[in-house]
Amino acid sequence: MTAAGSRPRPPETSWGYSAPGGEVLGRVSACIDDLPAQRPVSARVIAAAGDEETDAASLGATVSLDPALTARLLTLANSAWYGLSGRVSRPAFAVSVVGFSTVRSLAVGAMVELDDPVLDVLGGFWERSVLTAVAAGHVAEQVGARANDAFSLGLLARLGQVLLLRCDPEHYSALLLEARDRGEVLTAETLHYGADHLRVGAEALAAWAFPAEFPEALHAVERHGWASTLTVAVRLGLEIAERIGDPERVPVPLEALSSGRLGEPDLEILRPGIVATAADLSRLLAG
Repeated sequence: MTAAGSRPRPPETSWGYSAPGGEVLGRVSACIDDLPAQRPVSARVIAAAGDEETDAASLGATVSLDPALTARLLTLANSAWYGLSGRVSRPAFAVSVVGFSTVRSLAVGAMVELDDPVLDVLGGFWERSVLTAVAAGHVAEQVGARANDAFSLGLLARLGQVLLLRCDPEHYSALLLEARDRGEVLTAETLHYGADHLRVGAEALAAWAFPAEFPEALHAVERHGWASTLTVAVRLGLEIAERIGDPERVPVPLEALSSGRLGEPDLEILRPGIVATAADLSRLLAG
């Protein structure tokens, strides 16, 4: 019971935060727990991809239980990104081409429906997610990260926004309208919910048993100080995607984001390939 004259305590989230909209995180946690049951094949793929005893053949067999996910996997494996156009016809081979981490991310994308038109309120969400993935994959080698892992995490970098929007559509939509850029979105999320979408996405990946480096890397994207190579690749992918999506935006120097490992001249060389590949993959993988 609240003492007379005192204010009620704001709800404390399961992640240790108190905020005006903190109760939303309880719904997000429930959503994270419930989604695997709603999309059981995707959940099986995510679990199998994290099992050390799983090989490409068995993972491909699990993927094949979902025709839509199988089609998306084969489409990706045959895309120009991997240079094997028309030569990949079996899920097992496709798994070996794209890698377990990418298969896992495709399964998460299917489970949460990353290409759902409802997410248009997020501003070209699917296209920007693919652009982030491609950009992160392109710069990965220069910063010492694995391209497949950078692509996979880049694709899910905005996962937390999907969860917040689905669990609090009215308020989260208003928050997005009031924020002028990505930085303001992150700040507003923290003030209202007690956690930004990077933290929310990281919690989801951890709950779905992704290797620890993935949620840790995502959570650290906006942190100062030392960062893993995977974090740096995704950080750069997000910045490049923001620049391409909003040419009027004030850019953050790539040298600062990469500790000098990637500069503006490097981006000018990579940019045409990033734009073309992302446009191609967005079209091929949609739906």
